[in-house]
Amino acid sequence: MGTAMLGLTACGGGLALDQEQTAQVLLTSEEFPLDGFTRGDVEEVSPGDADVTSAPSDDSLAALLEGQDVPEVCLEALEATDLSNDDFTAQSSVLFTQGDASAPLPNTVNVVVATVEGESPLEPLSSVNDECGEITVDEAEGSMVMSFEDLESLDGTKLSVAMGELTVDMIMGGTMEDQMIVAGFATGLDEDQLTSVIDAQMAKLTDAEG
Repeated sequence: MGTAMLGLTACGGGLALDQEQTAQVLLTSEEFPLDGFTRGDVEEVSPGDADVTSAPSDDSLAALLEGQDVPEVCLEALEATDLSNDDFTAQSSVLFTQGDASAPLPNTVNVVVATVEGESPLEPLSSVNDECGEITVDEAEGSMVMSFEDLESLDGTKLSVAMGELTVDMIMGGTMEDQMIVAGFATGLDEDQLTSVIDAQMAKLTDAEG
């Protein structure tokens, strides 16, 4: 189905998609603005699914830092960054991977399109930068240093994880228009690259409205 046939709804004068539409409007391989990436399968999370919860999962950052010398306000900020919450009325995502998906640290972008009621769930991502700063986590394998930085063009955070000589950068950010959230979770990309993906996805969404 082409984007012109999506029939996006205007709820209270704002752009809003239902569950099926969030899946349909996700970028295709041909529309993805970065070279060398392969599109995975679309994943849908409907309201009422068991996975939709505001509680942090066992492998979340908040859970990882439990018991560490981390300010409580930082833990609360991290717990609030879960994009699976009861305010979403529809949510779909798709993973794009560059090169060999079996590589230890492939470059990836997980693109999320969601309809939300209320305030933007991206705002807590920005608050993590203020409340957490730099954190050292002591594990059996050695110390791990995590640092959080503001993004310039997106609502979100850049998380850098350093362990020994290895540093991995992850960017979590996006934007909101009316009731629609377009977000991305990227590994191995810089902010400009992720922004180009977010802009392409939001452009497709707003073009479909017309």
